[in-house]
Amino acid sequence: MIRRTSLLGALTAGLVALNAATAAPIGHDPIKCLIITGDHGHDWKATTASLEQFLEQGGHIDVTVTTTPAKDLTPENLARYDVLLLNYKETRPTPETKWTDANRQALLDAVRNGKGLVVYHFASSAFTDWPEYERLIAGGWRTQGFHGPKHVFTVKTVAPDHPIARGLPAEFTHTIDELYQNSKMIEGNIVLATAYSDPAKEKGTGKDEPVIWVNTYGKGRVYHNALGHDVEALSDPMLQEWMRRGVEWAATGQVD
Repeated sequence: MIRRTSLLGALTAGLVALNAATAAPIGHDPIKCLIITGDHGHDWKATTASLEQFLEQGGHIDVTVTTTPAKDLTPENLARYDVLLLNYKETRPTPETKWTDANRQALLDAVRNGKGLVVYHFASSAFTDWPEYERLIAGGWRTQGFHGPKHVFTVKTVAPDHPIARGLPAEFTHTIDELYQNSKMIEGNIVLATAYSDPAKEKGTGKDEPVIWVNTYGKGRVYHNALGHDVEALSDPMLQEWMRRGVEWAATGQVD
């Protein structure tokens, strides 16, 4: 099922200010974003609603959701969008949510031919039996990743000149969240932000762990954000801004 929504809600003053400073110019056509979901090990309904809400703020991103990827991951349908956002992990598949070989090929071809791709949090661990998916999404959790208990941590910008990061604070204190550790980095990855994994905490590595990075797949731009486990984590205005900018960059190659 594909549905269009316009869930409006008040953002915090900080995000409003950021959006005002980076709003798309008058006459800018809205970016068409398709969120691909419908199955997940986490609460995909709640996180999808949150993503819809804040991405559509400002009117420069137009969000559509599919909860039936088996039907909607086709070349004809994907051609309608500028950027595809993965909030999916096959956990309890149904005939409407389980991807066929044709669905997989349609996604690969769409990104290879220039569609943007956004990989959000747990989609990093999807399809571990599909090697090309790992290349498509620029690595991530896969089978070797792990995390400790949720906690508040600092996210640091490490590529401040990249269009996504340009003008954002050098660091921010992130709302309680999972800190993914030992994420797989593949050739070509450009890490934009890291978070230090405190060894004094359970499963802490003592390393600066990549949490946001980019790559390309064919002609497509890929933005990978490992943050945002749940609605509480997604409520962070700075994470919302990083996500909005990532969607815009993946779609257009720039951030207005």
